[in-house]
Amino acid sequence: MNPSEVADRYFEAIRARDIESLLALYADDATVTLPNGSLIEGTVAIRAFQTDVFNRGAPIPTPGSHVFGPQAAAVEIKARLPDGSLRSTANFFYLNGENRIERLCIYAQGT
Repeated sequence: MNPSEVADRYFEAIRARDIESLLALYADDATVTLPNGSLIEGTVAIRAFQTDVFNRGAPIPTPGSHVFGPQAAAVEIKARLPDGSLRSTANFFYLNGENRIERLCIYAQGT
């Protein structure tokens, strides 16, 4: 998979609340940095975090503008929150040599 396909599959899995498909995109030692600076390390922790997010009625992301490089992707997102409001965010994907997500940094405007 190339970075564009990884990003597409990531958002498909998030919208479908498909934890197994989502985790298949990550390297075992992947990290996720949240907008508040919290760091989630490894797929066990990512599974626990994302399952909790899904259970709370996770935001529904709509990808927008994007830039792709050989091992990276940046995607602007409009995320509809459970209360119906919209949040502007961006995901920065960094892939390893196997085109799996080794680092995901999430930025949220105004946080």
